[in-house]
Amino acid sequence: MARDGEKRKSIFDDDEDEEEVLSPARKALKSAATPTKGRPEDKGKLFSQTGTVDSQTLDIKLGDIKALMDQTHQLYNHYFNGIEKRPPIEKVRLLESRMAELQRAVVTTPTNKFKVSQFVMQYNTFRDLWQRKMREKEKS
Repeated sequence: MARDGEKRKSIFDDDEDEEEVLSPARKALKSAATPTKGRPEDKGKLFSQTGTVDSQTLDIKLGDIKALMDQTHQLYNHYFNGIEKRPPIEKVRLLESRMAELQRAVVTTPTNKFKVSQFVMQYNTFRDLWQRKMREKEKS
């Protein structure tokens, strides 16, 4: 397992060599996507700042963030149980940046707004749990 100090590959990197590990929905979106001219500052971002997010893209990105959230939760559990010596700081920073981008995304439909708000509430619940357990661990 890679440590926090080592460079990790983001789950949002769309490299061709990772084609076989993509979900079927993500493969379909990637093959159906038409090349667009994005702004240079949008490169590497979760959502483009120039437009709204469609439902299919939102579902895929929420799935990617959910996977990252689950990984972070698992790493925190390893840390709290003594398996890991350090908390997953790098994963938390990546997760926080993805959540901030999600909250800034322009979501137009009520269904998608509901999905995003529920997702943000789940993240906040996990974050509060992690912070509470960190305080408990520091006290003992």
